Amino acid sequence: MATTKKGNKKKRLKDEIYTIIRNDIPLRKKIADALIIEVSSVYEGAKRKSPRFSLPMVLEIIAKHTGKLKEELTNE
Repeated sequence: MATTKKGNKKKRLKDEIYTIIRNDIPLRKKIADALIIEVSSVYEGAKRKSPRFSLPMVLEIIAKHTGKLKEELTNE
């Protein structure tokens, strides 16, 4: 009998958080440094709502920068 994986999907950020990432240049810089990518890549990722920003270390950066709890950042 085959086993199946249960709901181990990454949580998606709320739409307003993607907007904050697109509009906040210092936050984009912090995320880019953490992920070792270009700042423009962070903007493009936020524009297409990449699940990469749901990584725990990125959630921590966003939470500290915005003053929101990590639980308030995701849809679930």
